Amino acid sequence: MNLESLAVSGDRTLDRRIRDASNYCDSGHLFRMTSGIARLVLSELSPIDLDGHRDFTVIANVEQPLSGKPGYNRDSFFKVSFYNLDRKTSQALYQFRKPDEAFWLYAAGLLLDVLAEADQASGGKNHLPERREEILSRLRACGFQKDILLKSFSKASQNRKYKALVYRCLDARAGEALRVDLIRRSSGEILASKWMTARPSTVFQASLIFRTYWKEGRFHLIQGKREPRTDVFIDVPAGE
Repeated sequence: MNLESLAVSGDRTLDRRIRDASNYCDSGHLFRMTSGIARLVLSELSPIDLDGHRDFTVIANVEQPLSGKPGYNRDSFFKVSFYNLDRKTSQALYQFRKPDEAFWLYAAGLLLDVLAEADQASGGKNHLPERREEILSRLRACGFQKDILLKSFSKASQNRKYKALVYRCLDARAGEALRVDLIRRSSGEILASKWMTARPSTVFQASLIFRTYWKEGRFHLIQGKREPRTDVFIDVPAGE
């Protein structure tokens, strides 16, 4: 089974202190800081079968009691994989006060090292140590942001004049968002563009898409695997 989710979980005790000191403005401090870069790292590796589990969590441990053993943990019964960082490494993460390139490079390198250790425990089939510097170089080159076309949700209008291109947009600072570009099919010209979800966001937006469709001159994107669902739309510009 391919890895679908990579996330960093902060130290609960320390995150609670940061939240209280910020008057609840900084909730889930480390998860929020790392959400975007974690998804960018996974996008560079995907598709990848790490250890047969879909989700992998890296846990910072500064003050909270340790759950599980230090380092890599894989529970085949509960199908849970996680990695307990040591106190020194966890403190190093918390020393960064803002999400900037220095933090993103450090966090990305740390995630790749952790995943390489987990991969080695499963035989090292993904050769992650050899790919580390290439991946970091690509992340720097793209400015720590990527637009990934979701082909299965991108659709042409009924009259075939237009096409709605749905993008999963990953940004180290802003997290994950969905954007739709409406183009004229004959020329590829972008006629309209709209963010369909909030920015910044730590939500896995692409996984929540239920369906997309055209109705007359309007393209709809429906999110939610069950009711209530949200309907966000973008219109072909007037005069087209």
